[in-house]
Amino acid sequence: MGLFGRSGDLSYDDLLNRLTELERRVAVLEQAAYSGNAAPAPQPHRQSYGGTGVSPEVRRLAAAGQKIQAIKRLREETGLGLKEAKDVVDRL
Repeated sequence: MGLFGRSGDLSYDDLLNRLTELERRVAVLEQAAYSGNAAPAPQPHRQSYGGTGVSPEVRRLAAAGQKIQAIKRLREETGLGLKEAKDVVDRL
């Protein structure tokens, strides 16, 4: 098992999803450290679809020209930030 949970070749989207998740975790830890509260409960790992990090629903919305809905759904599914989710949807 590699540093990021598995070894081998990872797609750009997989790396982006993993980086975003690590950044989110660091932000949660920083917030807890500066607020003086105990560390928050860990969040469940987000589902990845077929190694691309993009669900069939997001792909369908993007293909139908519903980019805003696709971005919103991708953010809900993955926890990506607005810019990152927009970049992913723009590449679909």
